[in-house]
Order: sequence, then C-alpha cells, then structure tokens
Amino acid sequence: MENLTSMAGFFSFCLFAWLLSSSRRKINWRPVIGGIILQFMLAAFLFCVPAFRGLFLVFSDIFTNLLEFSREGIIFVFGELGKKDSPQGMILAFQVFPFIIVFSSLMAFLHYIKVIPSVVKFLARIISSTLRTSGAESLCAASNIFAGIESATAVRPYIKDMTDSELFLILVTGMSTVASSVMALYVSFLSDTFPAIAGHLISASMISIPASFVIAKLMVPETSVPLTANVQSCEVSPELEAKSATESLVSGADAGYKLAVGVAVTLIAFIGILGIVQGIAAHVTGQERIIQKLLAYIFYPLAFLTGVSASDVPAAADMLGKRVILTEIPAYLDLAAFSRAGGNPRTVLIISYALCGFSHIASMAIFVGGIGALAPSKISTLSKLGVRALIGSTLVTLMTGAVAGIFYWGQSGLIK
Repeated sequence: MENLTSMAGFFSFCLFAWLLSSSRRKINWRPVIGGIILQFMLAAFLFCVPAFRGLFLVFSDIFTNLLEFSREGIIFVFGELGKKDSPQGMILAFQVFPFIIVFSSLMAFLHYIKVIPSVVKFLARIISSTLRTSGAESLCAASNIFAGIESATAVRPYIKDMTDSELFLILVTGMSTVASSVMALYVSFLSDTFPAIAGHLISASMISIPASFVIAKLMVPETSVPLTANVQSCEVSPELEAKSATESLVSGADAGYKLAVGVAVTLIAFIGILGIVQGIAAHVTGQERIIQKLLAYIFYPLAFLTGVSASDVPAAADMLGKRVILTEIPAYLDLAAFSRAGGNPRTVLIISYALCGFSHIASMAIFVGGIGALAPSKISTLSKLGVRALIGSTLVTLMTGAVAGIFYWGQSGLIK
C-alpha cells in the first residue's frame, strides 16, 4: 500500500509542476516522459537487480572507507576533538566540516586526471540524446552529480545566450542535487545506523538529474531555440583546469575550506535569525517554534505522498520543512537521531533521498547570485526565476524520495 502511495505521489508532483507551468501549451513532452523513464530505470537497477545492487554497495563501502581514512588528517590537526567518539560529543566544526576540505581536494584531483570530465561528458551525451535537450544544459546538469554552484562554471561561455528555460533548468538541477564534498557530511551523520547511506545519496543525486528535467520543463517550457540545441556535448570550460596535480590538490583544499566556512557561517546566521524570529513570534502568539510548525503543516501532505510510514509523516514533514529555512544539514541531523531511535527503515530511506538537495532559501540566493555573477546580463531573469526554482527543486527532491518509495519493499542489504 505504501508503495502505491509513493506512485501516486510521484505523479502528483508532476501534476503540481504542470499546474505551475508558465506555458502549458508550449510543453515539450520528450524530456518530461524521457526523464520519468530514466528515473524508473535507474531506480529499478538499484533496487531490483542483484548484480547492480552489489556494485552499488561496493561504491558505498568505498565512499565510507574514504571518509574514515580522511579522518587521520582531522585528528592530526584537532587531536581528540577530531575523533568520532570524542568525549565532548559531536562538534560539527572539528569532526564534520573538515571532511568538506578533504573531499573537495580529492574531487579537484580527480578532475585534473580527467576522471570527472570524462564521466560528466559521457552522462551529458546520454542526457542530451535521450531527452533532446541542449548541449549546454545537459552538460551543466551532469556536472551537478559532482559539483554544486561551481557546476555553472562548466558552461560559463554559454550562460549569456541561454533561454529562460535553460537557466531555470540549471537553477533547479543545482538546488535539487548535492556536491560530492558536502555529501560526506550526510554520510558521517548516518553511517552508524545506515551503513549503505553513501551509495543511496549518490543514487539520489543521479535520479534527481532526470527528475530535474521533468519538473523544470513542465514549469518553464522551452519557447525558443537554444544556442546549443543541436550540440550533444559541449566542452567543459578550461577555467576549471589545474596546471599540475599539486595545484589541483591545493586549489581543491582551498575551495573546500571556503565552502566549509561558508556552510558554518550560513548555519550560524540562519539558525540564529530563526531563533530571533521564533522568539518574537512566541512572545506575540504564545506558541513555541511557530514557523517550523507552520512549515511542517504545509509539508504534511507532501511527506505523506512520498510514501513514508503513516505514523512517521509528522516527523518527516518537520524535517522537510526545516530544510527550507535552515538548510539540509539540521534536517539530516534530525534524520540521524530518528534512525538511531529505531525509526522505520522505509521512512529513513525515503527521507534520506528527499532531503538530498540544496532546496532551501540560502541556496536559492547563492545560485541566483553566483550564476548572475557569471553572466550579469541575466541577473534580472535569474532573480525572477529564483522562487520558482526553489519550489521546483523541492518538488524534484520529493519526487526522488517517492521513486525510492516505489521500489523499496524491504530488500536486504539496502539499509545495512
């Protein structure tokens, strides 16, 4: 029954996007239907094909082991504070955020030795040829499996000539996936009770790519011909290239450091401001946490439609609502606590997929401002698309959670 709820939820999210469309008559159904098929194919391989599931678990183990190996550098610098079982308990600044630096450096090195560019170009060709989308938007979408806002730099030369539909797709894709470096944070939160979490987060980002095309092309259809409409694979911008292996490691670490500091500063600011606003609201209304409660009410039917266990819908709605205003990190911490408390594995799985994206207010500002800085002539268009992109990316992550709910029925090895 819960699987059927997930199926109904999946198509409900498509319906919501269609209702919000800027031009329903202009919708090109090729990327929409193709995106739905790609999502189901990816999920079917993961959840239903034993050989593919085994490969998925191998990747999950590799990622988790890399996480543990990288802790050596953290312990060397921070000592006892950097240990996983530190007597002081979990301190994000010392035990978790440094993972961003390590993985950012690793990703930069993999980019230097052409592993990431080769994979990205291969995936971009598949996306472009299957969905009949432009080369530039396909390349940027594929880049989001590994990168965050920096994925836009891969198509920097093309941004100034992009259509509104292409720009919207870039915003939605960027906000509905997570960078590999930040993914390490979520793995560190959940790996104790959910050993296979790394593989699932990679899977969630991959499924969210075609899901982004479904939602984006329903909400803002293409109404003109893109510059790279007949180009299956654009070249990655050479600005991303390092001159040596050492430079790639150092520049990657520097970028990771800035990202870690940015994440920390954002959390301090947003959680602090929310505390102030909720304190004022509590004084006026006499109710605690009124904003989070309001968001939880809004997300209640959406959480139900993902197919989580009925008794867990309130908790799931609270986590989804918290992500919108506080980023996904506090929401994943809540999910980790829910899992440690013996939460239903189905709910943990679905919400781990549904939270896997930068679908929050802070990210909306970062993506609009960041992409606008690359193409100042498009800043007005990007600003107008920002709120719609936040709604669209939220629908994408909910859809990805629903896909996981459709194909999960308690198979062994998918959680532990």
